[in-house]
Amino acid sequence: MKVTIDRVRPEHVPSLARICFEAFGTLQERHHVQRDFDSIETAQMVIGMFAGRPDFAGFAAIDHDGTLLGSNFLGFSDCNGDDEGVAGVGPITVAPSAQGRGVGKLLMQAVMNEAARRGISKVRLIQEAINTTSLSLYTKLGFDWRDGISLIQPNPAPTDDPRMSPVTPADLPDIDTISRRHYHAPRVKEVEGFLKMGLPGFMLRSNGKARGYFFTSFLGHGFADTPENLAALVCHTARHAPPHFHKTLLPLSENELHRALLARGCTSVKLLNYMSTGEYRQPQGAWMPCIGM
Repeated sequence: MKVTIDRVRPEHVPSLARICFEAFGTLQERHHVQRDFDSIETAQMVIGMFAGRPDFAGFAAIDHDGTLLGSNFLGFSDCNGDDEGVAGVGPITVAPSAQGRGVGKLLMQAVMNEAARRGISKVRLIQEAINTTSLSLYTKLGFDWRDGISLIQPNPAPTDDPRMSPVTPADLPDIDTISRRHYHAPRVKEVEGFLKMGLPGFMLRSNGKARGYFFTSFLGHGFADTPENLAALVCHTARHAPPHFHKTLLPLSENELHRALLARGCTSVKLLNYMSTGEYRQPQGAWMPCIGM
């Protein structure tokens, strides 16, 4: 039976959100790990947000009878066709009833073709470690394993840290400097998007200098000059964020950061994999990625 790939449209969002909720939930319940999406409403919030943003390209897989089978997204907030920026993939989801039909491969090829069309060669993603099928698929498509990732549940700090302040547009120049220094690529437009959507984020300054920043949840990311400073940012931000934002991603190569987070009462929930295609430079200093980058 023929499967076609089309752009995600607003009327697709409710069905794609249900597929996202069921696809992740079925896999994660089978392996007894925490669900990424606690409800269809949460999945719809995420899918709807990605589908409505101009810096994301969404693709839907559609069966011969018009039934939606899944979706995938490419985020390219800081990619300007100059090969400086990095794009992120996901979330990719395929309805449980349609798995094993090559739908995931078609959806991955769609986002990779979009990246090539936009002149983007550096693409990254986070892969669910228990899903060996997707690990094999991404490797076949040219993605290389770069790091193990632990999903961390932050423990909110008991008191406010006077070095911290909510990120505002005035912080964007410092954020651009920090992200380029640590990540070797710009993230400032991505952060502008966080501010527009109200994602909780804080800046750490001491002795008149910006030392790091952090935005919480799967969507956020962070960098700092030391593991202790980034761990402090994570827990301070959790203090000011709703519980459903209390998730962040830790590279397992960041051993000192891991210990600093555990010392603050944070807990490891499950394992994932950080993968990339194209030129890759290992981030420097203390860093935490987002679900796509």
